[in-house]
Amino acid sequence: MSRAMQNLLMVLVGGSVLWITLVTGEVVNFVKEGLRWPLVAASLVLVVLGLAGMRRDWREDPREKAEHEGHHHGPGGPRVAWLLCLPVLAIFAIAPPELGVFTATRADESRAAPPKIQVEEDDYALPPGPDPLPMSIGEFMGRSFEAQIGGQVTLADRRLELKGFATPGKGGSWYLTRLQMSCCAADAMALRVRILNAPAPEKGAWVEVVGVWRPAGRPDQQGVYEFAAERVTPVAKPDNPYE
Repeated sequence: MSRAMQNLLMVLVGGSVLWITLVTGEVVNFVKEGLRWPLVAASLVLVVLGLAGMRRDWREDPREKAEHEGHHHGPGGPRVAWLLCLPVLAIFAIAPPELGVFTATRADESRAAPPKIQVEEDDYALPPGPDPLPMSIGEFMGRSFEAQIGGQVTLADRRLELKGFATPGKGGSWYLTRLQMSCCAADAMALRVRILNAPAPEKGAWVEVVGVWRPAGRPDQQGVYEFAAERVTPVAKPDNPYE
């Protein structure tokens, strides 16, 4: 691969990442929202370096450029370098959608761990309003688990509003599900709450569920997250489908 093509490739890779971070927003299909701006910065560096290299090549004497390329890799350069084009093709041609039902249904429910919620002791109680109170599935599971292990009971007697997509369970049951990323899509973990008192929506449908927390059936029962629904309403998929 010639030096000019290397510079062009840097511009293409940087530009493609800028496209999915600043234009389409598809970056959240691959990494956490918090990594958006570090990716923008890294992509800008690639674009600037690539453009600077292309400008240098245009101004360089053709004989000096041919001598430089021949000294390093010969006229064609290593063929394996063309594999660097694959990330660009993947972004524009075969970029996958966000993870969804397939990933969530493969999760081993017996090994599902409650998410960690970091709150100060004085702030752990729920705020007085609104009614119903919007809450992430991760926080709901964390507070439910806290009550199950003998900690503070903060969900009792509160109407809550949870949002996610429907995944099937056993015996006709269903779960309200969100996927949580620590860094990127490769480490996504399914957060699932069993919904009671409501028929299952279409698999993968995004819904908003208003209802109340259902405590575990036995005092020693842990890792059970149930929500008694009052109403289930279809909603549009959020721009960022992950928690």
